[in-house]
Amino acid sequence: MNPFFLALRELHYRWKSGLVFVLIVASVTGTLAYFSVNDASFQKEIGRNVRDLGSNVVILPAAVDQYSYHLEGGYSEITMDADLVSKLIEYRASLNHLIPMLERRAMCSTGDRQSIGRVVGLSASIAMPDRPKAPMQRSIPAGELQLGSELARELGVERDSKAQVTIAGEVFKVQRVNRSSGTWQDSAAFIDLVSAQKIFELPERVSRIEAIECTSEQCEASGLQSSVILNNEIEKITDKASFLRKEEMAEARLSVRSVSRENFLVLQNVLWVFLGFTVLGLAILNSLSRKSEIGVLQAVGYGRYRIAALFLVRSVLLAGMGAAVGVTVGMLVSVEQANDLFVMTGQKSSLDWSAAMTIGGVAFLLAVLGGCMPALWAAGENPADLIGRDS
Repeated sequence: MNPFFLALRELHYRWKSGLVFVLIVASVTGTLAYFSVNDASFQKEIGRNVRDLGSNVVILPAAVDQYSYHLEGGYSEITMDADLVSKLIEYRASLNHLIPMLERRAMCSTGDRQSIGRVVGLSASIAMPDRPKAPMQRSIPAGELQLGSELARELGVERDSKAQVTIAGEVFKVQRVNRSSGTWQDSAAFIDLVSAQKIFELPERVSRIEAIECTSEQCEASGLQSSVILNNEIEKITDKASFLRKEEMAEARLSVRSVSRENFLVLQNVLWVFLGFTVLGLAILNSLSRKSEIGVLQAVGYGRYRIAALFLVRSVLLAGMGAAVGVTVGMLVSVEQANDLFVMTGQKSSLDWSAAMTIGGVAFLLAVLGGCMPALWAAGENPADLIGRDS
């Protein structure tokens, strides 16, 4: 009888052991698929959360005294040319999400209430051409503003109210009142950069440029200091600017990304090893525990390779079924869980089909090795010895 049909009859007769094999393989491959096929989405979600920690590099005019800048709570009225942004992009500086800003302290009024606020004009974040990313800061429409929670309280503006705020003679519609951040931003009003340059009569000028550095991980691997690299780059671009690096935030950003990636890789490696031991162990155990049957098959005329083919077909069928069920279920659960896990990236999953195919392929090869080699070894022994061992 053909080994394939003989294997099917054997599976029909021993369906319980076959079901256990399929369920175990499905459990391991499903778990591995769950953590592997959405790896890119997971890393993107971590990156987005880390990005929202805020900018960790501030580029200031060279004339700014950093002691005074910190003393004033990160505020200075010294400005620099706005074209520094285009120079940083042209040079491909080790930065991303550049946000040029112009700020002044100005009287903000609405109705019969007024208060001094920190008026900040800013543009949407600008990504480097070779580092496209979703915007960290979206643009504020012209004629609208966002109010910090404390400034809104001073002006009597409720969170959902439709109000207008006058700044330097210009009227702005309140787009929203921001939630409390516990920083100077609570006492600020945010408008678009062009409007700020216009009302403060400072065309093509900015107070600072905030950004995120892109060198931390490379520096960690090479032993270089990120601050040295950034400083050298800015010195080559202009002598009219200096930079301030927020060390703790930069280190926190690097630590979160590296630790999450390392933990994820450890988990994947453990699951790969477990998959290997599971498929190999089950296939080998099935072959070795049935030596007497191999002896009987030899006694009735089955050759060594035909016996090996029987066990090979059985292992491949069971491993294939288990891998197919496991990978499918793992991927479906992973996609479903994306709605809860990937909040920052818009609940989007990015399935890695190559990972799914690799998992299935590895399970198949392990089944071949685990089912074929022990059977070949046992089929090479004397049939009487194999039958006699179980008698």
